[in-house]
Amino acid sequence: MPDSVFKKLKTIIDKRPGLLLLIFVYLYILPKCLSYDNAWMQCEEFNIKRCVLVNGPNFTFNDLQNGLNWRQFENWQPRCSRPLSSYFEIIDTKFRSWAWHYILPHPSLSLTWIFSLILAPVFLYRLLRNRAVSPNVAMSLVAFYLVTPGVLSCEVMLFRPAKPMTNFFIILCLYAASQLKKKFTDLNHDIPAGKFLCFWGLLGFSLYWDETAWLIFPAVLIFFPQIFKNRRYLLLFFILPAITLISYFVIIPYLSVGAGYDFPHLMSYTKIFELGNAGAFDNAVKFLGINAKNLILETMGIIVPFSSHAPLIVKLFIGAAAISWAGIFYYVSLRALLFRAWQSSIFFLIGLILFFDYLMAITNEVWGPYYYGAFWSVFFVFSLAHFIEKAHIPKYILTGFFFLIIMSMFYCFIATNTIYKKYHFYPCDPKQIRFYFKGERKRFDPSEKPLVAGGDLKAAIKVYWEQSKQGRSFDYSYLPRELYWLPIELEPNRSHPRYALPESDINNFNKRS
Repeated sequence: MPDSVFKKLKTIIDKRPGLLLLIFVYLYILPKCLSYDNAWMQCEEFNIKRCVLVNGPNFTFNDLQNGLNWRQFENWQPRCSRPLSSYFEIIDTKFRSWAWHYILPHPSLSLTWIFSLILAPVFLYRLLRNRAVSPNVAMSLVAFYLVTPGVLSCEVMLFRPAKPMTNFFIILCLYAASQLKKKFTDLNHDIPAGKFLCFWGLLGFSLYWDETAWLIFPAVLIFFPQIFKNRRYLLLFFILPAITLISYFVIIPYLSVGAGYDFPHLMSYTKIFELGNAGAFDNAVKFLGINAKNLILETMGIIVPFSSHAPLIVKLFIGAAAISWAGIFYYVSLRALLFRAWQSSIFFLIGLILFFDYLMAITNEVWGPYYYGAFWSVFFVFSLAHFIEKAHIPKYILTGFFFLIIMSMFYCFIATNTIYKKYHFYPCDPKQIRFYFKGERKRFDPSEKPLVAGGDLKAAIKVYWEQSKQGRSFDYSYLPRELYWLPIELEPNRSHPRYALPESDINNFNKRS
């Protein structure tokens, strides 16, 4: 490396040591998390992908109709509110089937990686910079964001693209709002109608990926109220929910009927009625404390309890992460007036905790931020940035703090992912995951290991991949269950008559467990 380049790089790192954290995350953390040991496909995807590929891996006009097949994508529930996720999944599934002609199949490879691991960090960094966050703090927090369980789980576990794409559009919408503020209202200029309409259209587009995208509405109002000085813009902003609901209840259902499917009566979606169920309210009150603890502490990388089953290195990093957070809060506490300046961030985060708790009350009772709490990471980092920036933590100390935090998060995530991978997939009984988040079962139990090691999985994938390239067929009976997606994507023309999850296989496994 030429001396001039080395000196320039050294200068950049001296000014922004947080860059080292980003490099470390991309070169070490992400490859480890996305390895064959840890990556997996959620079992509900098997039948979805089989239906997507029923007409082969090539794109056809039928795919336009297929994207409105709510029974296929939403497990027979009339949840027609996120059609963009269905269309993206069609593209993603056929991309994967095409890619296996050239590369070794990977359980969780997805086009969402482009948005979650490349574009989202870029726009998050620019969003933080627009909020007057220094480059070093912004880089450190982007590295931290990438390792949070809500983000990592969406890439390590291949499931519906709804959550990772919604995360990206939340960041993109907040960035667009910050641009309007920076370029116009901060300079006492009126926002051009065309610019605001582009932002309005982007926000509207975002609402068809997943229902959690609706969190953008209060977030924009709380953090960027300046862009609504024009009352017409504020009125237009509040009209958007009505237009979206009309689309949910009328336009999309009739498009589904036109495509040849049944009318999806959204109000018959069971989760809607469970929102007001007394049992859901009781669970929300009963488990508020433990859900809040899981959401916050797992995001911070200190949720795994100190037990005799935890390796010493994990205990050390969890302890170091706890000390690092204490150090960050110490610096923040030196400037106690921060609360007055950023109380909106605190109250908004409290609102998100209550929202997450109620979401769990109607789905899983007790859960961690893994996938289902994916939205939390965006807003947590966005709010945390302001406190850290105003605390003026020395840059090398801050970098050291976040290195220890990221390492702890990495080990905690691997352990949590192992639990999800085993109990959400192999025994097909995700209710068992609740035991861990209720504190009723110990983590890092030596028995809690994947059934098939990553090296063995990769070897099995390579064998069947080479067989399919040679035109030789194979059957599910020779595959470990976590690889049932292979024939679906490698032999799409033969996969549709097969049943992806034989009941006898599930029963036999449960007996062995």
